[in-house]
Amino acid sequence: MARGSAFVALVGAMLASSAIAAAATVEHDRGSRVAAPAAPRTDARAIDELLDRSGLKVQLESLTAGIRAQFLRAHQRQSGQDRITINRIVAERFAAESLYTKIRLEFQRNREPGRLREAFAWYDSPLGKRITGQELAAHVAGGGPDAVADLERNRPSPSRLDLVERLDGGGGVSETTVDVTVAIVRSLTVAFQPGLPAVAGLSRDQLERQVARARNRTLEDMRRLCLVNMLLAYRGLSDDELEQYVQFVESDAGQWYVSVMNSALLAAIAAAADATAAELATAVPQLVGDLR
Repeated sequence: MARGSAFVALVGAMLASSAIAAAATVEHDRGSRVAAPAAPRTDARAIDELLDRSGLKVQLESLTAGIRAQFLRAHQRQSGQDRITINRIVAERFAAESLYTKIRLEFQRNREPGRLREAFAWYDSPLGKRITGQELAAHVAGGGPDAVADLERNRPSPSRLDLVERLDGGGGVSETTVDVTVAIVRSLTVAFQPGLPAVAGLSRDQLERQVARARNRTLEDMRRLCLVNMLLAYRGLSDDELEQYVQFVESDAGQWYVSVMNSALLAAIAAAADATAAELATAVPQLVGDLR
């Protein structure tokens, strides 16, 4: 899914790993070669294979690159040296490998072998691989004005819209996208609060209420944007294929995967955002001028 903008692309299983499965196939001559027996699959190995199939590592690389770009675009007024400092801090704190390690640990803590096997079976299936492949292609290519114009000319049917809305709801796409964005904004606001006149005098509870209101105002706009992006990403799927995807996401195994992934991603991002904001407040205190 993080499923567009740097944040819209982050939730949903974004990237294909069919090449991994192909590379793991043991080729043999029927007359003389015998495939080596597979090693017993431990829970830890099964989790690694699931996360490989769902493309998490590459998705996180894209996400962290997008976050760095967002920070730099937001602080274009800073000097060149300050921008180098900002980029270094953000790159270190939002390192994809660090985020991956935290998410993997949450899957280990919340492992359910039966649902783990079912989720892996989906991502390892031909349709699962093709869908994540299309998600990757859409993510790399982006929506673009031509694709959006094509969507306007060929409006989706009500049944198609219903499937995409179910996918958004079942996968927590809009909700998690907004929550990731809010986590970063909250961390920056707290770290620089004394220098921000609009919030300097607020208690932590008052600040949290303001953040919650901003989140709710943003959610509907984000939901519309996510729906457009998903309609574009899944143009190559028939309604029946999209229905199968939705059924997986809504299944017990799919909900286990989505719940652990989204909560783990959000926790990892929030921790990285807190550390980033605290370090920026010390290293680049003049940044407060961009936040007003």
